[in-house]
Amino acid sequence: MATFIVTKIHKKTAADGSHEHVDGVCTADNLSYTRKQVVDSIGAGHAWVTVADGMTATITPVLCCPKCSLSPYLKTKPESPLKDNLENLDSC
Repeated sequence: MATFIVTKIHKKTAADGSHEHVDGVCTADNLSYTRKQVVDSIGAGHAWVTVADGMTATITPVLCCPKCSLSPYLKTKPESPLKDNLENLDSC
């Protein structure tokens, strides 16, 4: 199985305007993937990780966004203030 290295993300404002969602990711080889493509790939057995500032974190799918019902969603270390947190990566 393949390992995909995520270095940046696409964010999109939630429908109610209250927060942003990770809408997609960009990998180290400059390819873009939607959130659904990442979830489907993980389901097929591939690994997805973030890499930033020398730190790594495993990306895992979750049922829905912790702030609303957008589904499916992705997470790493949601409470971490560090750069490897999926939400803290730079924009693509």
